[in-house]
Amino acid sequence: MRTNPFVQAFLVLIAFVSFASKAFPQVRQNAGVVLGFSAENEKTEFHRQKAERGDAEAQFSLGFLYLYGDFYSNLDADEAKGLLWIRKSAAQGYAQAQDLMGCLLYQGRILAQDKAEAVRWFRKAAEQGDVYAQSNLGYCYYKGEGVTKDSVEAVRWLRLAAAKGEAKAQRHLGCILEAGDGVPKNYSEAAKWFFNLALLKETKERYFPTEEGPELAGFSPSNQVPLASSWLKAAEGGDAHAQYELGRCHEAGEGSEPDWDEAIRWYRRSAQGGYAPAQFLLGYFHQGGHRLMYDHDEVVRWYGKAADQGYAKAQYNLGHYYRRGKTEVGRVVSDQLVVWSVIGVPKNLVEAVKWYRKAAENGHAQAQYVLGKSYHTGAGVPKDQVEAFKWWRKAAEQGHATSRFNVGVMCFLGDGTPQDFSEAARWFHIRSAQELRMFICGHGMPSPRPMVDGIQEALVLPKDVVGVR
Repeated sequence: MRTNPFVQAFLVLIAFVSFASKAFPQVRQNAGVVLGFSAENEKTEFHRQKAERGDAEAQFSLGFLYLYGDFYSNLDADEAKGLLWIRKSAAQGYAQAQDLMGCLLYQGRILAQDKAEAVRWFRKAAEQGDVYAQSNLGYCYYKGEGVTKDSVEAVRWLRLAAAKGEAKAQRHLGCILEAGDGVPKNYSEAAKWFFNLALLKETKERYFPTEEGPELAGFSPSNQVPLASSWLKAAEGGDAHAQYELGRCHEAGEGSEPDWDEAIRWYRRSAQGGYAPAQFLLGYFHQGGHRLMYDHDEVVRWYGKAADQGYAKAQYNLGHYYRRGKTEVGRVVSDQLVVWSVIGVPKNLVEAVKWYRKAAENGHAQAQYVLGKSYHTGAGVPKDQVEAFKWWRKAAEQGHATSRFNVGVMCFLGDGTPQDFSEAARWFHIRSAQELRMFICGHGMPSPRPMVDGIQEALVLPKDVVGVR
């Protein structure tokens, strides 16, 4: 029987409190469990002597450490000390400190909010060439915050920051030029800035097509699979769908103890009864590294049966199977021994494209992407940029990230479709804003500095060479 996740979390918390009280003598035993951090450490001492001698850069670095603390070196934040050193640095004309003063005044969390005063500090730093201050000042002009809205001034400052690679400036500049917000529309320039951001996404995420896996056992598309007992009567009566769901319950332990052998027995009965998802599952399990021993005949047999019923995931996986060709897999047979074996068939791009096409025609987005790339590169089919664009466009409209990027590139270059900067800008904009769900640790100081409009983005310089991925 599985433990309730909330109970598990509580038990983990109790264990951590017990550990912390022994491992950290400085733990305070008052209103709650709080790990006591030092107000000073080697990082602050590294900058202190220079700061006390009047070095503006050291004053900024020391103030920044105090202002935000440092989780990784156990340094508590001390806002009063932080502001003292930041003010000293800013008064000496140090641009980063001036920009930070602007951010603090704009945000109104550590200092009382005063956007007009924030703009004054941004301007001091921006006129010295500080890229973040230029971006922040441009944003204030763009939104009319702390200063009268002025799109021409916004564009001027944002262009300076964008040319140095500041990502937020590139995004705001693209939005202004795409919409024609107070300035003439300029789709080609907007597309250039959005391309930089979209390319950053593509580079970070590095999409590679992989075979499709089944849904997690125990979960239907509605995420509500009844318990095993609910499916048993219908499954024993020959209902192939019920047999499949009963197999999933046995695999996941929904209403019964997990039992892989029993799960496979019901999956097999469902597949023999003609239920396409079960047929796909057996093909997947036999493909190598997925619960059952690799068996080429079983892979092709079960994928083929599901594919013949129009099951797009099976069609796509058959395409992937022939496109990948032979590969090595390892099987652990003892603590020190791994047995390697070659699985798969000789690569056959023509056969791969045949199955990709069937899946693509059934609306499978990954298949549409791969089919588009096949036409773009001439892998298994003659090169045809019009066909490449057609399939990438279909995948892009379903939300496929790299296809969105590629459609933008094709529109920008006029490759496979008439050149259209407005469409290029639109697709690059969509791709650059597309977020993947991932965990991001929030500890530590802002990096490299806080910005007035939210989360900090990494830098990327403009690229002269545009290419699909």
